[in-house]
This record gives sequence, structure tokens and C-alpha cells, in this order.
Amino acid sequence: MPRAFVQVTRKDVRALRGGGVAVVAALLAHTWGCGGAPGTMGSMTSRGDEPSLSPAMSSVAAGTRSDRAQDPCGLDSGFLGDEYCLAPPPPDRGFQVHVGPRDYGDPDPTFLLGPGEEITTDHLVPLGNDRPIYIYYRQYRQRPGTHHNVLTTVNALTQRLGVGGLRIGTTNRVVEDNPPGGVPAPENRGVGVPIEAHATVNINLHSVNPTDEPLLREAWVNFWYVDEDKVTQVAQQLFAPGDVSFAIGPREETVLGPYRCDIEASGRLLWFYGHRHANNVRFSAWRVRGDRRDLFYLGLDWEQPMVLQFASTVTNPVPDLLEGMEGGWSGILDVQAGDQLVWECHVINQHDTTLRFTNNTYTGEMCIMDGEFVGTNCLQGSWGAPPE
Repeated sequence: MPRAFVQVTRKDVRALRGGGVAVVAALLAHTWGCGGAPGTMGSMTSRGDEPSLSPAMSSVAAGTRSDRAQDPCGLDSGFLGDEYCLAPPPPDRGFQVHVGPRDYGDPDPTFLLGPGEEITTDHLVPLGNDRPIYIYYRQYRQRPGTHHNVLTTVNALTQRLGVGGLRIGTTNRVVEDNPPGGVPAPENRGVGVPIEAHATVNINLHSVNPTDEPLLREAWVNFWYVDEDKVTQVAQQLFAPGDVSFAIGPREETVLGPYRCDIEASGRLLWFYGHRHANNVRFSAWRVRGDRRDLFYLGLDWEQPMVLQFASTVTNPVPDLLEGMEGGWSGILDVQAGDQLVWECHVINQHDTTLRFTNNTYTGEMCIMDGEFVGTNCLQGSWGAPPE
């Protein structure tokens, strides 16, 4: 059984700051590269309150520890997850965004998560890019206890309105490379995710500790450049939350959805995963074209959700609900104007409280389609159950 969790959000932190709360949010993170010290290659660093691009270094310093595979950066933090530290790319090939403590011996309370605690915080990092850039290959590494890590570009307008910007990266997994191995399929070699000049990235970090020991909150994300003159296809984010006003009663079993979104033009779905929480037992998604209904995603593991790539070089597992086998579509997943993406979530409320659309991992739920297209997107505002 999961522990009783205390959920802390940005709003809660602003109200409680100064009142002796052990875990608080930092809207501006201390951010620097692998190893926890300023000056790592291509990473985002913080000295005081002004994050900036760090100086380059040729490689992560070689260590003398015999267990370098378990601690590749030589952090020796004393917390779970040192093995997930990630070296930044060369500065002419990409950059790293890192959220974590400056001093592992005396970590800022922002980055400590006590037993049974849960928190979601936002961290703003100016990239310092003086011109628009494109990225595609992304590497995510984060310590155990991280539920999600969502990175969006923001500007003064989006911050003032309190709305999200363009998502440039997201993961629910401790380790993920997108695309795997950094090698795009032939049809994806011209794909780029745009980042505007003078961009600021917001890292939305959601952490939960189901253990009896303190955990450290820390994440590393590498972004690899795509030359602007080689970009022939611009990736567009897919983010479809379905109904956000649901209420699932205590111990109730139900299906959220089916929801739908309408494809506006011909294109391809590059990758996809279903974002949900601990009471979810199944996430299913279909491409509907006329009378044809193709299951392209069946996810059964909420904690480390399956991420599927749809490309000519990829063969995904064949899904089998009766056998408990996750899987989905293999090869290129094309979409056409008039198609629909339809999705649903099977939820069993394991608690004596009502589940609602919240960040609470164990006492809240979500049913969100997440991915990237080229050439098209789903028309926002068309979410909702398809007609009978």
C-alpha cells in the first residue's frame, strides 16, 4: 500500500513560505551540469540568481572509484540515483538543462523529499540563445521519485497570462532517449523542434516519495541541435487532456472517455505515450479512419509508462490485453484530414476519497495523450466523447 502523501504545489508554497515548511518550491532553480558543480560542458549553470550557459569542458572528469558504472559523474551524493547523472553534449552540438542541488553535503530543502511527501515545482532557466534554434534528439535522466518532468519555452506574455508555452520535452521515465540511440529514422532526418531566440525554459518537476527514506530531487536533460538549414519538417506537440472535470467516487471502477480529437491535415505521429496516475490500469488509443479503428497504443504500466516511436525502422510489441502485454502500432503512423485520435483510460479508485484531475499521484488521476506530430495536429476544442 502506498504511504499517505502530502501534496505541495506552487500555490501552497507561496502561502506557506516562511512558516517552517520542510519542502518548498524554487521558481528559479540552481541549475548546472553533471557533477553538481558549475562549469560543465554545455549545461545551464546558476551562480546566485542568474542562470546562464556554462563554460565548456572536454569531458566528465575521470574518477578513481571502482564503481564508475554506478556513479558515472563521481557524485557520491549519498542518495539513490547517482548512476543516472548525464554528461552534457559538446557545446557546439547541444546543451543541458539540469535541476538539482548545489551542494550534495548540504542540499537546499527545495530538492529534498521526505518519506510520504509529494511536490510539483516550476524552475525557470534562460537559455541565452541569441537566435532561433532547432533541436530533436533529447536525453532524459532523473533520480527515482520523479513522476514527470515537462519542459516548455515561456515568454513574458505566457508568464503573465499563466498559460503554458511550447513544450520542447517531457518524460515520465527515469531514463529515456528520444529517439532511442539518437538516430532518427530516414523519414525523420529533417525534423526539428523550434526554440525561439532568447528563450526561457520552464521545468515542471513533479516528485513523489513512496519510500521510508529521504530522496533527492534531480534531473538532467540533454538537447541536441539540428542545423536550421537541414530542418524540413517542424514537429508540433500533441497534448490532449480529455475531460478535466471528472470525479471518480471512492472504490469506483470506471472508464474515462472515450475522448477524441480531429486531425486537421495529412501528417505523421512521431511518438506517443499516455500520461496517467496510480489508479489507472489501462490506457488505450486508436486512429479512426472512416469505419476503420486501429489500436496504436495499449499501456498497462502507469509508473514507467511505455513510450512508442512510430517510424519505418521501429517494430513495437504486439499488444494483448488478455495476456497483459503492452504494445502498439509498428512502422510509420500516418494520419489524414478527417481522421480522429480516440483514447480512454480504465481507472479503479483504490481509495476512500474521490479522484479528480490533479497532480496527486495516488489520490488524483489524469488521462492525457502526449506526443509529437509533423505536418498536422489535433484540433483543440474537439475533445470529448465521439457521437454514438
